[in-house]
This record gives sequence, structure tokens and C-alpha cells, in this order.
Amino acid sequence: MSPCSHAPDNIRIDLKTSGERIEQDFIPGQDAPFYEYPVTKGICSLSAYLCPRELAVDVGTITVEPGENCPEIYASRSVFEVTGETAEHQVVLHKQFALVTLNLEGSAWDRSDCSIKVKGSVAGLSLSDLRPVEGQFFYELPSGERSFRLPRQTSESAGMLTMELYIPGGIPQVLELGKYFSDARYDWGGEDLEDIVIKIDDSEIVIETGCSDWVIHSDEIIVI
Repeated sequence: MSPCSHAPDNIRIDLKTSGERIEQDFIPGQDAPFYEYPVTKGICSLSAYLCPRELAVDVGTITVEPGENCPEIYASRSVFEVTGETAEHQVVLHKQFALVTLNLEGSAWDRSDCSIKVKGSVAGLSLSDLRPVEGQFFYELPSGERSFRLPRQTSESAGMLTMELYIPGGIPQVLELGKYFSDARYDWGGEDLEDIVIKIDDSEIVIETGCSDWVIHSDEIIVI
């Protein structure tokens, strides 16, 4: 557990073997970086995750309730064989969310009363295989906030991501986020999800990720 020694919160460990299941919390800064368990020889599967404790974790699934922002979820899943008298496995947690930051400077929506809503069709993560779990994802940013987090997506669910911008008295603008991310070649299957910057003005939308160039989309954006 040495790569997790500086984690900001407890890490949940779920170890399964042919005949037993071991659940344990690792407390960074208090626990030694090594855990030892006697297990039956054979195949072991290990899930480990770090996320806020108030988040619902049911039957091996982390879920995000509608209206809530996706939390900062770090997790790993591995399967390995134990055949000798001893075996060692290192736990490395990977980033399961994308932080999206909006830059509205110079646009008609750069106002404190601008309502920003994000919708999607993935609302969780399966700890057994780190695959996205279908469900309603809806989050309205607090007034003045310009960032939100998205959970890991499938190729199909990513295409359904949308964001609505609305100013009282104006016309709602719905942006097809999934299309923009696809054009920017965003990798939802990466071990660690990259953060995203979206720059919006009255004539174009620009998407930036850590390893891609700026990708410009000229769309029919409705100017309020």
C-alpha cells in the first residue's frame, strides 16, 4: 500500500479468494504500508477505492445521486495468481473522474445569474471491473461556480452528455458535450482520466485536455 501512504482519506480494500472475502480499511499515516493475509492458493481479486464515506456504496457499486456532483473517486481493480508460499501485490489507485472547468470570459454567459446544468446517463462505478454504471446524472452548478466533475463514461454514454446554459429572460443553450469530447479524442478508457477545459464565447467552443491541442468548434451558438 506504499503508493497510497499519502492519501487524504481511508482506503477501502476488498480482497476475494476462492473461499473467502476480506474487507479492510487502510488508514494513511497510521497503518504500515504492508498488509499480510493468509489465503488459499489460487486466484485472488482485489478492489481498492478512495472516495467520500457519505457516498453510497452498495453491492460493489459506487453511485452518485441525482443533483450531486461526481466525487473525487480513485480506484483500482486487479486479478493475480497466488501459487507460492508468499506473494506480493502493489495497490495503485487510478483517477476515475474528469474535472471540467468552464471559461466563459467574454461570452454572454459570463454572469453570476447564469444557470449551468449538466446531464448524463452514467451515475456510478462498478468496483468489480471499474466499468461505468448506468443511471441518471444531473448536476446544477451553484451560482458563480465554473467547474464540475464527470464520472468515467462508456463510448455510448459519453455521446449523451449535455450542458445547458441559461440566463433569466434569455434562450437556453444546450451544448452536446459528448460530441465535443469525441472530436477532441478524449479517452474515457484511460487508466487515469484527464481533466478538461471548455472555453466558450459567442462564436466558438474550444476544448482542451492535457495531451491534446486546442480543438475549435464553430457552432450555431445562440447569442442572448
